[in-house]
Amino acid sequence: MKMGTGFGLRRASLAVTLCALLAAPGAARAAGDTATDVSIDRARLADRRFQFSWQSDEGGGVNGIACLRPDGSIEGIASPNESTWILDPSNRLLFKHADGRVSTRFDQVWIVEGRLRFQGPFLFREGIRHHLIEIEGPDPAAEHQITPEQAARIKYSKQHFAYLDPSETFAFRLRDGTERQIRLVSVAEEKDPVIGLIRRAHIEIDIDGNPVPLVCAPYVMPTEIAGLRIQVDTTSGWLTMPKRVQCSVWDAADPIVDTELLSFPLPGYRLFSHGLQAYNEPVHLGNRDGDPAGQRFYHNYGVDLAGYEGRQKVVSAIEGVVVQADPREGNLCIRDDRGLILHYGHLDSILSRIQPGTRIRRGEWVGMLGRRGASGNFSHLHVGVYLSETDLAVDRPCRNLNLYPWLVAAYQAERGGELHAVAGPHQTAFVGDTVSLNGRNSIPGRADIASSRWDFDDGTSMTGPTAKRAFDKPGCYMAALWVEDSRGDLDVDFCRIKVFSRPAPEDVIPTLFVTHTPADGLRVNEPVNFRIWPQSMPLDSIAIDFGDGTLLADYRPYSAVTHKFDTPGLHVVTATGKTGALPVTQKIRIRVRE
Repeated sequence: MKMGTGFGLRRASLAVTLCALLAAPGAARAAGDTATDVSIDRARLADRRFQFSWQSDEGGGVNGIACLRPDGSIEGIASPNESTWILDPSNRLLFKHADGRVSTRFDQVWIVEGRLRFQGPFLFREGIRHHLIEIEGPDPAAEHQITPEQAARIKYSKQHFAYLDPSETFAFRLRDGTERQIRLVSVAEEKDPVIGLIRRAHIEIDIDGNPVPLVCAPYVMPTEIAGLRIQVDTTSGWLTMPKRVQCSVWDAADPIVDTELLSFPLPGYRLFSHGLQAYNEPVHLGNRDGDPAGQRFYHNYGVDLAGYEGRQKVVSAIEGVVVQADPREGNLCIRDDRGLILHYGHLDSILSRIQPGTRIRRGEWVGMLGRRGASGNFSHLHVGVYLSETDLAVDRPCRNLNLYPWLVAAYQAERGGELHAVAGPHQTAFVGDTVSLNGRNSIPGRADIASSRWDFDDGTSMTGPTAKRAFDKPGCYMAALWVEDSRGDLDVDFCRIKVFSRPAPEDVIPTLFVTHTPADGLRVNEPVNFRIWPQSMPLDSIAIDFGDGTLLADYRPYSAVTHKFDTPGLHVVTATGKTGALPVTQKIRIRVRE
């Protein structure tokens, strides 16, 4: 799921339901408003909380609750367009983009009933005005945690949520009555060298005094130890929280998720067959994602599963009642019997019988995958949750629930367990810097993983689950991770690496989005339809190597092309292009059976 200006354009369909909420922030300064000279300074604004909203001729929306911190940061909203705040020489409040550009200039300020209000233009898109209304209430950090009452709504898993600062302890009681003492020892975060976002955090805990190192990063599954299943979901570096880390803890005898209640949402789909954006991963699949001058934020509000637009069926992962169905934007929301809401985004179509109030069965067909709304120009299903209809009304998705392990567990339960190479998350680097590649997040199927190998675009290889590599030219490169288990099953996945010049990095390095249908179950000599297009800027040319000796030299972006594979096995399809001297590569694998 992608963001628009701030978050506002992401949920344009909320404009009608939010009319009452927006009556004050969306209106221009009223005649009855107190209009005394308003003197503002940093001390007056520091630690104040504001409802942040937007308005245009087409509608409006609430972006979130913004807290202006004394150090100039803005907490409570995760938009790259509003990252820091300052006062200019004229004492106007300015919001700045992550790259330093002013994104919003609040040129009007007044007081209503003793509370500040601001209004001003959003400078990145004409016709949009942003509004701030001072509010009272708890610190936004408290909004980013799952309370025991909210956890009780999550009937799909018996996981417990623990929030810890260093040296604090959480007591967890196992089924057999044994109590485990989990203490947070230390947290060390690593940031991306190019875009400055956190890539991973190294966490040390101890369980009953025994040290246990953990990694918090996208694509990491829970660790089983001492009768526990434990995962560090996020840290205060990724998400504003009242404590340093959030942990999820299960009794190891309990499943990650109850797969009798939760289904995988894409039938006939191979997990990792297309691009995926996991929890806490810096966005990388959309237009200008992960570039110094592009979109820079974490995908910590759900999981994106890429697929072929208009051809991939979507089914409901849960049983419930439809509370929102917007075919224009592709949004579908289903509420279960405890009030938790499953949110699907960017659907190409929603079946006509799916209307608010419709009762939906788990596994029931509801629509087709697409790229409607603010999708970032890539076709995918966004899967997220809201913890209540109140949260849905103000567009406050749950950012604390890591759905990646749930979806992996649901997929594996339906498929009987499959081997999956996992090469992500994708990376960015400067020319000459060493890139560390890690395949240890690969998912074993019916047998243990026996061997791993990394293959690179220049024909070189490195054995083992980890590898280090530097690149001497800027561009978009691919590293292929091959894994084999003790039964002889084989799989491959790809890590995309965007390499930037130093000391003047490129504003944008384009990528290629590759999709195909069917996503799985392909047989020898059955047709496969491919669609490919560049993200961020046009390419001089695009060529496709189907990996079986067939080459297509002049591919036209967005066009459908059909290919048949006449031999079984794993076929690596490579799409290449150039913009000037920058090479751009993308790979996917096609599994063909007898």
